Amino acid sequence: MRICIFGAGASGGHFAVKLANAGHAVSVVARGTHLAAIRSSGLTLKLKDRVMQASVAATDDPATLGPQDAVIVTVKATGLAAVADNIAPLIGPETVVVFPQNGMSWWYPLALPADKPAPPRVPVFALADRFLPHMTIAQIAGGIIYSANEVEAPGVIKNNSPARNRLDFGPIDGRAPGVFAPLRDAFTSSGLEAPEIDDIRQTVWHKLLITASGSTISLATRNKAAISKTDPALGGVYIRIVRELLAVAAAHGYPLARELDPDKMLQGLLDHKPSLLQDYEQGRPMEIGEMVVSLIDFARAADIAVPTYDALAAITARLAIDKGLYSPA
Repeated sequence: MRICIFGAGASGGHFAVKLANAGHAVSVVARGTHLAAIRSSGLTLKLKDRVMQASVAATDDPATLGPQDAVIVTVKATGLAAVADNIAPLIGPETVVVFPQNGMSWWYPLALPADKPAPPRVPVFALADRFLPHMTIAQIAGGIIYSANEVEAPGVIKNNSPARNRLDFGPIDGRAPGVFAPLRDAFTSSGLEAPEIDDIRQTVWHKLLITASGSTISLATRNKAAISKTDPALGGVYIRIVRELLAVAAAHGYPLARELDPDKMLQGLLDHKPSLLQDYEQGRPMEIGEMVVSLIDFARAADIAVPTYDALAAITARLAIDKGLYSPA
């Protein structure tokens, strides 16, 4: 397959190396020193037991690549507006476009099942007006990444989750997930997991509850996610947050209590810096709106009280605002 990774950072770079090594025609859209390193030396992926390398077409101008079979947009939510302005040359009538961002996704209200409550007005939803001129709803797949990676140096990706590297993706319009079988097969052939997903919105809520609970505590304390597992007081905060957010998800039509056990989630926290903390420390724009504040909006829309999460969300938002990494507007 011709596959373009739009944003070959941590997870995107990981996918690019694995897919290229499986024989697919992989290209990446990157920028700055990372792009320069990929052009000169290719991409390097450091795994627990080995190092993989791949030479891929790399550019900061998508117009040089032409239409693809699949585009996987792995930039953070804060970079989506720029993607919307530049993605058109990559899209043909049969191109599949996967959006695996953390947090509440721009496509969430599109083709929302009639039995689900209308969502609140979340700023990221406005991006639909910028993406839909270039693609149809039928071409869009929502996605969620389960893979802990970091850019160790320009062109070098380090993987921190050897036992779990997965992309869950599925259509946003309720069609059978088999329509994206070729891309799923490409991932499987590269050694990455890509299970069929019947309801991508439920998957989004599932991941959002996992990231929002651990990431907010991690950012507020400047510790790796596992701090909630080793500090009993923070562990209690973590449990309360998960329970509050489970109520929010259920109110919006996605009951997840049978899937997500707060105590098991706590024990499964990784000794890894979540992306929110990485961005804060490195002075990069932060996904506070999509990963943190959006859940407050959904809670208020459903009249669900989330006192523990509300307090922690306000603190983490303030940290990002004071550093100039997030604007509520």
